Amino acid sequence: MQSSDHSGPSSLPKRRYLRIAQALLSEIQQGGLAAGARLPSDRELATKFEVSRATVREALFAMELSGAIVVRHGDGTYVADLSRGLSQRYGHEIGSTPEHVIAARLVVEPSISRLLAASPRDLDLDEVQRDLDTATRLIDEPAQLPDFVNHSMVFHAALAAMCPNHILNHFASELVEIDRQPLWVLINQIILKDREKRVELIADHQRVLDAIRSDGPQGAEDAMKAHLQRNQAQLFPGRAGIDRPVF
Repeated sequence: MQSSDHSGPSSLPKRRYLRIAQALLSEIQQGGLAAGARLPSDRELATKFEVSRATVREALFAMELSGAIVVRHGDGTYVADLSRGLSQRYGHEIGSTPEHVIAARLVVEPSISRLLAASPRDLDLDEVQRDLDTATRLIDEPAQLPDFVNHSMVFHAALAAMCPNHILNHFASELVEIDRQPLWVLINQIILKDREKRVELIADHQRVLDAIRSDGPQGAEDAMKAHLQRNQAQLFPGRAGIDRPVF
């Protein structure tokens, strides 16, 4: 008898179909499946991963929404060209487009950084630094990409949780939680598949943290805004100048 595809009410990243999607995405990222390559049938994938065909179809659906694959009905499923960005890929599973979520983060998170920098001694920034150090050690571990992506979300979640303005705290926490949805986990993995982008992300996070510690409110706000604006180009290539962050 097949076990449930869900391991608990708060375990979105542990859903079985997400594990299948992550494994396929890892194979794509490592060159095992090139852009334009046809994926095996859902029956073959079900046998390979020892899951039901329904689970495979869920995984493929999430990958299609994230833009990692293209389904040609009556023909087959093919690996998409991930270098083309996500400007036309929409987050139907979360009820909004990536652009809406990202634009909201650009409004909220720089303001939170400004507030935090007003009283940095009241914050447990050492804990944030320890988690950032853990993420740094994962940069050269491609197989640990899901963990790296999770740490990138933890960084923003930790800062949001420290915000003394409870309304901003709530808004930011809700936005970060969207990044924990399976579709967004896959989108973030697509963006961070290249080592140089992982290095850039960690460097940006360190700059934000250092700015909160010692650069004052304006410096912290500017550091967060610069981080988000730099990363927006990775999600929406060729659309620079529009305030849309990634993380």
